Amino acid sequence: MKMVMMMSEFDVPLFHFSRGEFVEAEYRDPLLEDYRNNPLLEALPPIWDDKTVVRRLASKPIFHESERELPVHLRLHCVQRISRDFFRPLSRHLELQQSISRLIRDGYVGRNPLTPNYAFRARRDAYELIMQGNTNGYPVNTPTSAGFALVGISGIGKSSSLLRILQMYPQVILHRKYKGQDMPAPYQIVWLKMDCPHDGSIRGLCLNFLLAVDSLVGTKYYKKNVTKSPDELLPLMAQAAAVHCLGVLVIDEIQNLQEAKDDRAAQMLNFFVQLVNTIGLPVVLVGTYKALPALNGEFRNARRNSGQGDATWHHFKKDEEWDWLLQGLWKYQWTDKKVELDQEFIDVMYDESQGISDIAIKLFMLTQWRALDKEIEHITPELIRSVARDRFTLIRPALEALRSGKKKQIQKFADIYDSVSIDDYLERIEAEQRQAERLEVIRSELGYDVTEQTVSELSAWLIDAGINQDIASDAAREVTKIHLHELDKIDIHKEALRLALQKSSGPKSNLTQPRSSTKKPKTMPTEPNDLRLIVTQGKKKKMTAYDSLKAAGYIKSPVEFLG
Repeated sequence: MKMVMMMSEFDVPLFHFSRGEFVEAEYRDPLLEDYRNNPLLEALPPIWDDKTVVRRLASKPIFHESERELPVHLRLHCVQRISRDFFRPLSRHLELQQSISRLIRDGYVGRNPLTPNYAFRARRDAYELIMQGNTNGYPVNTPTSAGFALVGISGIGKSSSLLRILQMYPQVILHRKYKGQDMPAPYQIVWLKMDCPHDGSIRGLCLNFLLAVDSLVGTKYYKKNVTKSPDELLPLMAQAAAVHCLGVLVIDEIQNLQEAKDDRAAQMLNFFVQLVNTIGLPVVLVGTYKALPALNGEFRNARRNSGQGDATWHHFKKDEEWDWLLQGLWKYQWTDKKVELDQEFIDVMYDESQGISDIAIKLFMLTQWRALDKEIEHITPELIRSVARDRFTLIRPALEALRSGKKKQIQKFADIYDSVSIDDYLERIEAEQRQAERLEVIRSELGYDVTEQTVSELSAWLIDAGINQDIASDAAREVTKIHLHELDKIDIHKEALRLALQKSSGPKSNLTQPRSSTKKPKTMPTEPNDLRLIVTQGKKKKMTAYDSLKAAGYIKSPVEFLG
């Protein structure tokens, strides 16, 4: 398929929806009779076998053995590749891909744009049927495929896996001519995946949908309808889905419907039922266990005859698939030495993650980061447990619920885990590492702690100014402690001198006693042109007395006196 340019950006509010590939249609024989002579189906990629799906889904981070010789600050970045690029297909991913493949194609069987007056009827009938609340079926041909629900605990990979599968298909296909015939619907949106609004707002969902369609195919649904009510927006959403041949609509985070006020949750789910019944649009709802009460009500009737079957993704069992996942993960070690995966590692990784792939992957990364930061040669089971104990404090109740095996306890897991994302821990550990790295650089460059440096410099400055050594040391340490976090905002020397003078009981006690009666005690330089003050300030910048005086203009170049 030829790539074409993406549509330009639109002057509309931004929100997140998943993006895919935009291509120009190339038609191929779908190999099945009921899929032939339908440009929407013939423009899709071929129906893949499992081996092809595995190859297309698998993703491996960049890794070279020689990278273990890199400096630690570079290897810390290498570890980050695991989160970004590691994906190992498992049986549940193959099953999900098969369901999506059948769902999209079955949905298009009853929606052939070559049907007489298709575009007109799609625009008119979809709108009117939704407005009337008519669920007797789209007049062209209602397919049996209704969609399904994908439910599971957070962190098991529902959303990310589904997105990887959807992105195997082009998101938008541009049709020009099919067998010499002009296409009434030039744009085919194969899939659209978006999140349910946090407050379960129907209006928010509709506007986000119209925004997504606008950004994909260049329409102006949003600008023309932004002020309309939910009752007016719902049929417009159905109309846009019909006109642009949407293949499957995926609504993620469907548990947010629990936050909807009044009967909005039931109203939105009923609307999804209407989309299925009026225009034959397959709908996939994705969420945590928290979504089960709503899904087992309104949406059950719509999907009971779908034939795809709902999917519930529990945490992994400690079996061959779990071993397979860890075997793929274990290759990516950037510590000084690599350790082999043995049964002890398998057991500890399962115990600390409870078979939740996201937690396992992040735990593996966090353990490597700690090993690198602490200059530990390789990861150990004890180090994994230590990291889990320190970093997973807030999600530990959820893990304990899984260990209990009690259904009621496990169903609470979505609430616990959703409120404390594992990514929050990543951000925190990265911030801590940056802070530790920077402090280590400062210490390495300066040779000692910043606090001690300030105390030492202030004490020397006060003594040089004539303050008694003991008083100077006490004043320097005390003022540094008080103003440690604002050293760059105040005149620390002035504050130190004021405190030193307060500590002095009299003019004789605060000045260094002269070594002989003929020498006068040192006086504090206060004038800006005082050479002592210039030299003292130069010391703070690690300048010699000569360089300080030269910079101040007191030492001339010999060249000036020639000729």
